[in-house]
Amino acid sequence: MDLKELNLTTNIQSRHPWEKARVKVVCSLIAKLFHKKDRIVILDIGCGDTWLIEQLSITFKNANFIAVDTAFDKEAIDFYNNKLNSNQFSVYDSLESAFENNHQSIDLILLLDVIEHIENDIDFLKWVCSFKNISDSTKFLITVPAYQSLFSQHDVFLEHYRRYDNKLLKKNIESSNLKALEIGYFFFSLLPPRILTSMKEKVFKPQKSVKGIGGWKKTPLDNFIINLLFIDYKVSALFKRLQIKIPGLSNYAICKKA
Repeated sequence: MDLKELNLTTNIQSRHPWEKARVKVVCSLIAKLFHKKDRIVILDIGCGDTWLIEQLSITFKNANFIAVDTAFDKEAIDFYNNKLNSNQFSVYDSLESAFENNHQSIDLILLLDVIEHIENDIDFLKWVCSFKNISDSTKFLITVPAYQSLFSQHDVFLEHYRRYDNKLLKKNIESSNLKALEIGYFFFSLLPPRILTSMKEKVFKPQKSVKGIGGWKKTPLDNFIINLLFIDYKVSALFKRLQIKIPGLSNYAICKKA
């Protein structure tokens, strides 16, 4: 969860179905690259409240996780380091401090809904690649919101600079001296409601107050929605193998240094 959305509430009653479904998607994408029993080092840049990597650690039990978020202060770092198993997790407020304290090579870098927050995403990706812990075999998993035409008040609230599509994501990845190994969309079923929201904002004045996913209250339909979204992803992946592109509310890319 983005820390800005977390700050909207002091009582997380339940994780949003989108967030839980995205974990399943991320696990599926990582499983294309590594076996679940592999001893790998995963760097999560823009880790938010660390919930996602905690969920990943259930599947990838032998992985070590380095969590970095520039929104962390000393109090937050102490909190998460005390909360998490120190043998498997370490938490930092910058990449510099993360690599000063961790000298092992990174196997996988997660940039999950991160680079849309960065004004110059190309220079940022180049900078990440410049660290000596990042080798030619290091894989990157990037997710971003899709379609600039769907830019909404929620994007403004989250301080997004842009939304992407396959063409722009591939272009910016290649301009960052990375090579896209796979690129695509997921969560087609979320496109219609977002299109309606976008149309509504163009007709009516957008609301200044935006509710984040941090205030989600569990409903009887949560598990149904989670399963529906994951089926959505699997169907899109199937069509992708058949060379049929299905659009979605999110973009993803798997890449490595060119």
